[in-house]
Amino acid sequence: MHYEFKNVNPLGKRELDCVCRAISGALNENYYTIQNKLELVGALFDCEKLCVCCYKFLLDNVFNLCRIEECQGMTIKEFMKCYNKGTYIIRVDGHLTHCVDGICYDIFDCTDEIVDIVWIIY
Repeated sequence: MHYEFKNVNPLGKRELDCVCRAISGALNENYYTIQNKLELVGALFDCEKLCVCCYKFLLDNVFNLCRIEECQGMTIKEFMKCYNKGTYIIRVDGHLTHCVDGICYDIFDCTDEIVDIVWIIY
């Protein structure tokens, strides 16, 4: 179980786009498609596209992903030990990342962060 650098931003930028990076990486969807869906949800709720209510709505109601509630309070590292098979989108305080088969993919190592919400892809 470990971290691996991965930046799915098509321009290679390391900007505040963790929501787009995590969702597009986990769902294997085009980065710009996810960005567009977040913008549409943001317009629907009249909020910033990267706010929690927007991506929660997208993950819960558009992609119909299930949540794993019992992981709240674990570190991502601990989560990956328990759930080392499958693909997950993980929310920690102020950040969204994704893990596939026990590897956390992101632009920095966030595996010591505390899990808030987990969505299971498969």
